Amino acid sequence: MMESNAVPALRVRGLTRRFGGALALDGLEFSVAAGQVVGLLGRNGAGKSTLLRIVSGQLRPTAGEVEVLGAPVGMETLGRLCLIGDTPDFGGLKNAREFLNVCAGLFPAWQREQADRLMTLFGLPLKKPLKGYSRGMQTALLLCAGLASGAELTVFDEPSLGLDAVMRERFYDAVVEARRREPQRTFLISTHLIDEVARTLDYAVMIDGGRLLAQGTPEVLTAGYLCVSGAADEVYAVTADAAVLRDEEVGGSLVRYVRLNAPEDAGRIRACGRVQTAPVSLQRLFVLLTGEKEAKRDAV
Repeated sequence: MMESNAVPALRVRGLTRRFGGALALDGLEFSVAAGQVVGLLGRNGAGKSTLLRIVSGQLRPTAGEVEVLGAPVGMETLGRLCLIGDTPDFGGLKNAREFLNVCAGLFPAWQREQADRLMTLFGLPLKKPLKGYSRGMQTALLLCAGLASGAELTVFDEPSLGLDAVMRERFYDAVVEARRREPQRTFLISTHLIDEVARTLDYAVMIDGGRLLAQGTPEVLTAGYLCVSGAADEVYAVTADAAVLRDEEVGGSLVRYVRLNAPEDAGRIRACGRVQTAPVSLQRLFVLLTGEKEAKRDAV
C-alpha cells in the first residue's frame, strides 16, 4: 500500500491514445509505489506497448498525463528511466563490449560489475559479433543492460521472448535478487505470460482493451476468488450464494470458479468437506475477469 505522501514510481491519469479511428488506450488510470516489482499484465493488443512508448517519451498521448517518479515525461526523467523493448536493435555496434560501453554513458547509475556478472550468468561473450548472436542471446544482452542500468524505474517489455526455459528462470531470479539488493528501484515487467512472472511480483496492474481491469498485490487480487470442484449437486449447493464466473466439466466433476461475497465464505465452503477447493492463480483470475468483461459488453 502506497503512503499518501510517497512519490509513486509511475502515475497514469486519464490516459487516452488514438491511432486514427482505433482506440489503443481509453482513459487508463493507475499508480504504483516505488521500490516494487510490478507486473503490467494483459493480452497482446491490450495497450501495454503503447503505454510504455508514452512513458518513455517516444509517443505523445491523445489525452491524459503520465508522471515518472513525480515528474512529467521529459528530459528530467530520461536518466532515471530504462526501457528495454521487445525488439533487439543494436544499430551499428559490433559487439557486446561496445553496447555495454554505450549503456554506461547513458545511465548515471550504471553498474559495471553487475553487468559483468550478468554477462557470465547468461553465458554471453563480450567480443563475439552481435550479428552472430542468436535471438535469445540478443534478448539476454538487453536484459543484462536493464538490470545493470541502475535506473530508478526499469521497464522490461515482454522480456522472455526468444529465451529458453533456463534463461527465463535466470532472468526472473536476477530481478528478485536486484529487488532485494536495491530496494529503492522499481521494476515494471510488461507481459502476457502471467503465470511465468507471477512469482516475482509485489504488485500487478491488469489492463484489457486499453482500460484498467484490476490492480493490487497478487494476494489481495486473488483473495476473493475460489475454485470449487466435486459432484455437481454438492458444488451447486455450497456456491449458491457466490457469483459464478465460470463452470467446467472435468472427469465427470463440476469445476466452478466463483467470486466470494465475504472472506469468511471461503472457510465455510472448505469446511463442508464434500467438495474440493483451490486458490485461483493470477493468470486464471485474469482470464476470468476478461471473460466477465466480455460477457457484460455482449449483454449491452
